[in-house]
Amino acid sequence: MAKQLHVLYSVLDWGLGHATRSIPVIRELLANDCKVSLAGEGNSLVLLQQSFPDLPSYPLKGIHVTYPTSGSMTLAMIKQLPAINHAIKSEQAQFEKLVRELKPDLVFSDNRYGARCDDVYSIFMGHQLWIQAPPLLKWTEGAIFQLHKKMIKNFDECWVPDYSGEINLSGQLSHHPKVIDSLHPVFIGPLSRLRLSEIKQEVITDILVIVSGPEPQRSIFEEKCRKQAEKTGLKTLIVQGQPHLNNDYTFNNIRTVSHLNEDELAAAICNATYVVCRSGYSTLMDLAALKKNALCVPTPSQTEQEYLAMYLSEQELMVIQSQFDIDFDAAFIRLNHLKPFSLTSGAALKTNIERICHKLRN
Repeated sequence: MAKQLHVLYSVLDWGLGHATRSIPVIRELLANDCKVSLAGEGNSLVLLQQSFPDLPSYPLKGIHVTYPTSGSMTLAMIKQLPAINHAIKSEQAQFEKLVRELKPDLVFSDNRYGARCDDVYSIFMGHQLWIQAPPLLKWTEGAIFQLHKKMIKNFDECWVPDYSGEINLSGQLSHHPKVIDSLHPVFIGPLSRLRLSEIKQEVITDILVIVSGPEPQRSIFEEKCRKQAEKTGLKTLIVQGQPHLNNDYTFNNIRTVSHLNEDELAAAICNATYVVCRSGYSTLMDLAALKKNALCVPTPSQTEQEYLAMYLSEQELMVIQSQFDIDFDAAFIRLNHLKPFSLTSGAALKTNIERICHKLRN
């Protein structure tokens, strides 16, 4: 009888995206008869606990950054680099202690650089391998990549939730030539917990607003979208992305809920005439899985989201607007003329989970 592998799975707590995209990975691990333990904190761990209530979970304090209300996010991050570096070291010390207690066969980290152990096979998952610098600092990207590469190289493998070919969702973030040549990423295909099948195609709302990301920008985005929705008078559903709350109220034309489970969210996306959201990578993977276009509003000064929104808008798959100049009426006119997503899911995730399980069992 094959050995049952114990996997210690950890996700970053910057918004819900790292948790939502981890759900199909964890499901595939369980399908391969793995025992899975969760490690994390905040809303991301809450979401995984709700999705997998039978799995044990452990606290793991990680990186906490302050997002500016205005000004450059890049400069704000640079100022916090000493604190971030200290947090990674602290995270690794906590994680190594947890590894000694649980004795896993495999550790899996979604964007947590300290969630690794030299004595245990470790996989890092991320899509932003080539970090985008703001226009005035583009010349620093090569040096930034060298530092980033050094951290990722501490893991045995680097997995990217995207397609390997020219047609992909992440563009230069994971397909830059220097990334391919030096990190040799394993492309496992886009990950989404949402499925298009068995969803009734009937319009139940005009506008769906999916709010996500860290504060204070999450609340700022929600309020701006609320004002735009009120202005249109159209039937609107706002999903706040706060699974720890239990909000569900309606005022005028807007219903607000704190969170939807995956079936409810998939139905809401498919059955909405217009979708408004951030351009976080996990959200974009969900939209691609459901073949749905959207108005994408990047978090201000977050270069990754700005790049992704522009990358997909140039392919006529998304409409992009600045948070400082949101105009639902203008965006919806353009949304009516976009081409649908044609990307489909493959078997790369299943194949690579089976490969790792076979490797560690033999």
